Amino acid sequence: MAFVAGNLHLAASAPGDLHYKFDAVADTMATVAAAGYFTNATDGGTGTSNFVVDDTIWCDCADGHILLKVSAISSGSVTTQRIGGNLPIRTWATGTAAADQALSHGFYEIGSQISSASAGNLPAPYPGAEVVVRKIGSGTAAFEIDAGSGDTTITFDGTNRRIVLTYEGEGFHLVGSSTARWRILNLDLSRATIANASDMVVGT
Repeated sequence: MAFVAGNLHLAASAPGDLHYKFDAVADTMATVAAAGYFTNATDGGTGTSNFVVDDTIWCDCADGHILLKVSAISSGSVTTQRIGGNLPIRTWATGTAAADQALSHGFYEIGSQISSASAGNLPAPYPGAEVVVRKIGSGTAAFEIDAGSGDTTITFDGTNRRIVLTYEGEGFHLVGSSTARWRILNLDLSRATIANASDMVVGT
């Protein structure tokens, strides 16, 4: 389902500090948070939804509720960042497609249904972004997440930057503290598999 402007309602305030409420109907949190989902279009209720940077949008979605902030606008296409609400549930790719997966803001459960050794990389963060990963299967494949390559390519560093999940129950919880750095809130591993755990820099 695409953005339906008629489901958007404005709470009046000053430009740059406007708050909208949006009924996403069957769309998920991940769908509405994607860049370009929202546009500056006639909404049928308040005239035109002229979003500007720093406006906020409270979204009632099929799988939860999410609060977004407008972070950029280009040719009417609106980019948002999550600043509150529920954490979206993500699906890890399976089979050979699991290699080099770019993680998104949200919660991942990875398990033995993945048939090949799998690699992920953390995207360049924004303040407040969260990534939670938990290994739920006891399968033999290890899951490697690189924390230093940004969201373009993966070049694993075998000593630093890398988190390796090997055993069932292992996982981690990260929160973006800036546009360049993830901070670890929780790291649950059966053995030492990461260096510099409290100070991971993305994009360097």
